[in-house]
Amino acid sequence: MELLENAPAGTDGEQMLYSGGMATVYCWGNFAGASVKLLVSPDRATWFDLEGYTIVQTSKPKNLHIANCWMKGQVIGGTVDTNVNLVVRGFHT
Repeated sequence: MELLENAPAGTDGEQMLYSGGMATVYCWGNFAGASVKLLVSPDRATWFDLEGYTIVQTSKPKNLHIANCWMKGQVIGGTVDTNVNLVVRGFHT
């Protein structure tokens, strides 16, 4: 799932349904002072920061294990130079 693609400062990404299970989270780009948050929701109305997934620079991919939920990416702060990506790829058996 591409939650953010070349996202500028202040972006509130599209809501996508995640079927649950193991996944790898990738985040990269030009942060230019921005923070990228991975948010989850059981109902698309109430959103929660996923602990450990507020990212401030390109970093190594991180694995997570989570129940089915709605997900979205959010770009907080940044400048006109901010351009970031957030991708979640589920493991398929």
